[in-house]
Amino acid sequence: MKALSMLCLVAVMGTLFGCSRVEVNNETKVSLFEPRAVGGIDDTLYNAILDREDFCDLSEFQLTEAEFTDGYDLWKIIDDNPAIDYLTNYRWHSTNGIITKVTLEYKNIPADYRTRLEQAVGAAIDSIKKQLQDDYLQSELVCAISDYIVVNCQYAYKADGVTPDNESGSLAYSALVQNRAICDGYASAFSLIASQFEFEVKKISGKSGPNNGSHAWNMVKVDGIWYHVDTTWNDPTPDRPMQAGHDYLLLSDKAIASQRNGSQQYHASWDVNAPIANDTHYDDAFWIFEDEPISFNTLHFDEWERTIAQTTFEDIITTAVESNEDANVARFGYSKDELAAEIKKLYPNIGYTYTMNANDVVIKVGSWKK
Repeated sequence: MKALSMLCLVAVMGTLFGCSRVEVNNETKVSLFEPRAVGGIDDTLYNAILDREDFCDLSEFQLTEAEFTDGYDLWKIIDDNPAIDYLTNYRWHSTNGIITKVTLEYKNIPADYRTRLEQAVGAAIDSIKKQLQDDYLQSELVCAISDYIVVNCQYAYKADGVTPDNESGSLAYSALVQNRAICDGYASAFSLIASQFEFEVKKISGKSGPNNGSHAWNMVKVDGIWYHVDTTWNDPTPDRPMQAGHDYLLLSDKAIASQRNGSQQYHASWDVNAPIANDTHYDDAFWIFEDEPISFNTLHFDEWERTIAQTTFEDIITTAVESNEDANVARFGYSKDELAAEIKKLYPNIGYTYTMNANDVVIKVGSWKK
């Protein structure tokens, strides 16, 4: 991305998203906590969770235990309504085989939780819209949502810097207000913002390889087709300000289950009831080698793709050296020796440093010494 911005193809890169943290002086107002008119059991349960009630009385519905356990899943209600993702546990109670109530347990949240989350979502919507042209594509909007979350959030570790902070980092609020989250928080934040743009979106629970750890990400329907998006794995760790990866953006089932760009991680399994994602259109899109947020307010996706393909190695290196910035060279697939040979053709006596991925491919070069 730096080579393109230095070539003045996108003049706004230096001010992308304004800053690395959410500001609340937003113009868009959102309402995330409206009660539902009670028309059924799901609505009754939703309203009880919304108001953080200790229990939800279901006696009027005369449900059997089997009918309740087979037909109603409170975690699905939470996944479909990430603004109220503070539920931690529930238990159903019955008399003579008929469900009487469900007791509910919650995470502790601050008194201004609702106000601050609504302000943060409004600010996100405003900022995301600035990265798009009026006739934006749905794929561009999904990219902008992912970039926004990645730029404004960092992975939440405990004090040891290694252990995920599952206790305080699992909410959409964690990602969008506190700016630190684990995968649950990233995925809930994506669901929350994407739903505000009227996307059909799902939070997916599964396992990640090679260690079979629990993980959460999203699936989103773009132009009528389902794709995977993993904002957690798009976010570099340790956190790098204004950096945003795109390896896990709008992927097919096959691509999300593979090791991307040299990473040892992959999505090993997920909910068998999740939508099928067979379309491979974006699996190798231009953005997989871009490590900065992408603005589509000047160029559309197809224009970006053509521009990337037409940008030569010489253009990228020359611009990087003249401006003393790093250059992203991952798409050329060079080994360190191949890179050295190509740079020597342009600058026989220059020094530099480089970064390689797990496949020994140079992905970035910089720190030029003439």
